Amino acid sequence: MRLEESPETPRELVAWHEISAQWGGVITPQNYAIPLSELTVEDGKIPFWVENQGTWVWAFDSNNEDHPVYEREPSGEPNPWELTGERLSEFLIHSTVLEAVLGAPATKVAQGVKSDWPWPQEKSRESPFPAWNWPARDSRILFGESWLALVHPSDDPEAGRDITLAAIRSGDLAWAENTPGIKWRSYSGAQDHATDEPLPW
Repeated sequence: MRLEESPETPRELVAWHEISAQWGGVITPQNYAIPLSELTVEDGKIPFWVENQGTWVWAFDSNNEDHPVYEREPSGEPNPWELTGERLSEFLIHSTVLEAVLGAPATKVAQGVKSDWPWPQEKSRESPFPAWNWPARDSRILFGESWLALVHPSDDPEAGRDITLAAIRSGDLAWAENTPGIKWRSYSGAQDHATDEPLPW
């Protein structure tokens, strides 16, 4: 069953699409929202957000007025939806902030970091969003006065954590360059990653 723009389409999702359509640049450089006209029911839920290679999908429950968000990794085998702990309105803000990290004009990426986090001298704070299972379990967003960070366990949890720092200007990340025990890779300008190219995060 195709929803299109019907009374069943949550108002917060319609509002997100209306706002993003007015955005001058790319608002979702990594994952993306499924167009409203393509929303369909799938195993009792309505997928609305997809990882750019289709390896992860998020859906909402249209039968609940809070529209809790579910997620799953697509598979040929039966794969149940799991709750994310966020309502649709919260998810849309969380995912948009995450996209801002992944598409920022200036980023620094470090893998296998064992240093303590957050760094008090930079007044970093953890966002109110719950931990996500993408891009890895226990993925969290932190923020400072002029930067954002995505932090999650490395592929080998014993190796530490992977960190992506993001800002509008590279100078806003200069404070991180001399952090003991961390080797950064720096990127400037919007990053355009092909689907077959390994991502730095």
